[in-house]
Amino acid sequence: MRRFLSTIILVFFVWLTLFALGAKAGPDAGIEAELKALKSRVVFLEQRVKNLESRFRPGRMTTDHSAAIAPTFPQMPQAPKSWRKKEFNGIDYYVVPLQAAANDAARKTR
Repeated sequence: MRRFLSTIILVFFVWLTLFALGAKAGPDAGIEAELKALKSRVVFLEQRVKNLESRFRPGRMTTDHSAAIAPTFPQMPQAPKSWRKKEFNGIDYYVVPLQAAANDAARKTR
């Protein structure tokens, strides 16, 4: 009998808890105000997108892409005489001596 009574009380408290939670689930005034604000912002942003799209239609855009491109590396008028020009995969590069005396000695032995 005691077990039956405990089960009845437990079922009653579970039902009471669910009823109390269900009663509070109604819409809140703060949530409704936030929802209205978000809806008005969506309408504003949709109008702004339409305005921007009408400004930049593909037929109205200019196709002048003649911007001057600056060289990426400074151009040297002429390499010093002690530098040796080589080529690798179609790209020129220079062998630069670290010491002028060592470069002269290496040239004499060849």
